[in-house]
This record gives sequence, C-alpha cells and structure tokens, in this order.
Amino acid sequence: MRSRKTADSWSEKVRYVIHAPSYFADGKAVGETIADDPEKLIGRILQVPLSDINDDYSRMHVILLFQIIGTRGYAAHTRFRGHSYARDFLRYLVRRRATRIDAIFNTKSQDEIPLRITATAFTTHRAKTSQKEGIRTIMREMIEETASETSVAELVTITTNGELAESINRTASKIFPLKAIEIQKSKVLVPVEEQTLPELTE
Repeated sequence: MRSRKTADSWSEKVRYVIHAPSYFADGKAVGETIADDPEKLIGRILQVPLSDINDDYSRMHVILLFQIIGTRGYAAHTRFRGHSYARDFLRYLVRRRATRIDAIFNTKSQDEIPLRITATAFTTHRAKTSQKEGIRTIMREMIEETASETSVAELVTITTNGELAESINRTASKIFPLKAIEIQKSKVLVPVEEQTLPELTE
C-alpha cells in the first residue's frame, strides 16, 4: 500500500521550468522543479551561477539567488533575491600584508526597491585607518548615487557583471593602490509576498 501511495503522489506532481527575471537573458530557463500544487512553489529559492546565464565564465564565481513568485502554465517565474560570491574566489583575493575593507549598507534603487549591499576592497599592501575610511566612503557614496539613478533591474545588472565595481575601483585607487573592488553580496529586502509580478500580467 505504501509503494502505491508513493507512486500516486509522484504521479500527481507537475514539472515546472524555472525562468530568470526578464532582465537576465530575456527570462532564460535556469532550472526545473516539481510540485503537486503551484502555490507550494512560491518562495522557493534557486541558486544559479551567473556564467550559466551569460556564458561568461570569468563570472562563474557570482552566484545569483532567484525566488519563485508565481507560475503561468508550467513556467515558474522569479524575482532576483540577491547574489553572493563563492568563498574560494574571495579567499583568492586576500594576500598577506594587504588590507581587506568591507562596507555593508542599505540603499534604494530609483524605483524604490530597498537593497542591502556588501562591497569589499582589496589593497595591494597594508593601508592606514584614514585610507581605509576614505575608500569605504567612496564605495558607499558611489553605490548610493548609482542606485538612486537606476532601476533595480539596471542596478542588478551592473552590480553582478562587475561594471559598477570597476567604476568604483578607478576612483578609490586614487586614495590607495587596490588589487580589486568587488560588490560581493546583495540582497533585495522586499518580502516575496509583497512583490508584484509584471512578467505574469496579461
């Protein structure tokens, strides 16, 4: 009886194709999942390397988090929930006698989406406290200014592809020599139940 019930429960499940938000490769399929009720998919989070979406393997250390917010037919649609860097990549950037400078803060995009962003600078050699504070201030000011001028879709794109970090690096390097600046983590602070579904509207 138990095996028959198990078989019946599996037969009731439906396979759904998970799609990235439209601003990632026009909503490219990034995975699959199964469920016997589409409502049970709401809130599930999928981790996807950025390289799986844009075929740029220099960004394979960037891990995107997509959260399912609705379905249409057998397609599950998502919102960007955040991103993070692989730990091995961050360890690679740290060198002896160098300084790591972290800045964690909350900001909002032009379309009023709140985000928490972690930016990290890696110096070529040991920096003084005043130099660290100067670099941290530049990271904060440039990210907040960029966020206020761009939509969340645009901000996510330039954050995860490294464009924003390169821009900050050019400015911050005037204070002290840097090996790199990376926006190593972000998180959208809007709860999934409060997010709208523009991809799914008729």
